[in-house]
Amino acid sequence: MSQIDELRQIIVGDSSEQLTELKDRIEDLDRRTNDVAEVLSPAIDVEIRNGGQRLVSSLQEPVSRGLKQAIRAEPKAYAEILYPVMAPSIRRAIAQAVSSLMVTINRTIESATSVQGIRMRIQSMRTGIPYAELAMRQLLLYRVEHIYLIDRETGMLINEVASEDSQSLDSDAVGAMFSAIQSFVQDSFSQDAGARLTDLKVGDHNVWVAHGTKLMLACVIQGDAPESLKSQLYDALDNIRIEYAAPIAEFSGDNNDFAGVDLMMAPLLQMQLKDDDIGFANSSAGNPKTIVPLLILILVCGYFGYKWFSKANSVAIVEHYLREAPGIAPTEVYWEDDQVVVEGLKDPDAEIPFGTLASYKLPEEKLRFKMIPFRSLEVDMELQRFRRELVLPDSVELGSREGKVVLFGTAPLLWLVDNDVRIRQLSADRRMDISKLSAGCDSVSELLTTHFSLPDWRNYECKTVLVDQQEVAQISGQLEESKLSLLKVFFADSHWVLVAATPLQPRTPKDVK
Repeated sequence: MSQIDELRQIIVGDSSEQLTELKDRIEDLDRRTNDVAEVLSPAIDVEIRNGGQRLVSSLQEPVSRGLKQAIRAEPKAYAEILYPVMAPSIRRAIAQAVSSLMVTINRTIESATSVQGIRMRIQSMRTGIPYAELAMRQLLLYRVEHIYLIDRETGMLINEVASEDSQSLDSDAVGAMFSAIQSFVQDSFSQDAGARLTDLKVGDHNVWVAHGTKLMLACVIQGDAPESLKSQLYDALDNIRIEYAAPIAEFSGDNNDFAGVDLMMAPLLQMQLKDDDIGFANSSAGNPKTIVPLLILILVCGYFGYKWFSKANSVAIVEHYLREAPGIAPTEVYWEDDQVVVEGLKDPDAEIPFGTLASYKLPEEKLRFKMIPFRSLEVDMELQRFRRELVLPDSVELGSREGKVVLFGTAPLLWLVDNDVRIRQLSADRRMDISKLSAGCDSVSELLTTHFSLPDWRNYECKTVLVDQQEVAQISGQLEESKLSLLKVFFADSHWVLVAATPLQPRTPKDVK
């Protein structure tokens, strides 16, 4: 060891080892984590005993974010955890809401069929007030429509809650009005500076005010509320004063310090309906004198309703089936003189479905037609007309394809000759497609056999070919020149037979040998 090292050892001594050990401890993350874990729990306990305000403030943001993220990640798991706690309350709230709604609806319907309900309808038409509102007033014992939390010293409105269907009011004007009325009462009617206004009536509404040391809680009530509501007002005001003691003491007009106070005020928005013996003493259910006229009215309305429905249903049935029938275009169908009158257009060849209508108890004598004749070009109507006009052989069929009438098959030559003009006319008018119609080779051979002797033919052949997108029967083979000329003249004007035969070559002596 050098003299310098000896001198350092004498001066520093054991401190060097301690500093080295402390440095290693600081740089070791696991050891520092264990050190913090040892003091964390005792530190939290001490902070909680001292009020825990700093701890709550520090943990509020990370805990809130972590909880939100966890709920988003596993919503079903948290729903299952909260279900046993929330489900009973939700069921009770829904049951109470539905029950209250059903009671209101039932009573409103009962009142609408009574003498009192008719009077209310007349009053509604006379005053312009909706009938539902008048009926609700009749059924309502009381309803708290608005709750205001007001600072007594300044008259400033701190918060407000209101029922959904209540009329909106100017909140700031309401707060100023309460303060002004309070000052007026103290200056004019009382020598006691502590005297306070607690009740006020404005038209059909009552205003109740609960006073605290710095706040007052006012509610606007429609109807006559029980005195127990005043106790609820003071209880709510006391709870607000306890929960928001610091914001109340330091209130300077900032309402943000009272976040959540509306949840404490909302339970005061109550509503209660009248009892059956009070609200419906004059209803039809309790007055036998109105039952018989009411039943008669219901029966009469039911009879005329049935008659109207029956006539409307008959008109709808007739119109539906006539529109489905080809060649008939109804423009108006209505009842007249106990008959269903049909106006519109009708093809002379169209058939009215009397049998179908009779099955719906609409016989022919119940129907009256005011139709204008016209020529329908509907496919079904054309098919019906062509089948009646053209007597089709068994080998020919008439159908429809792509909204057009099609005549196809192998027809006897004589039938084609007899109907050639009409068929080609329909084809030229684009009312019929005859591209798949051709003459049968059997009928062609039969016709030729009648006019030509078979020994004149050699290598005779008949087959169907396509000429200008039309199927025709083609005759090929060899004929004497005189016979061939006669054959070409015979089928010169035919669109169904094509003569492609060649002249028969004369035989030479070589051919004879």
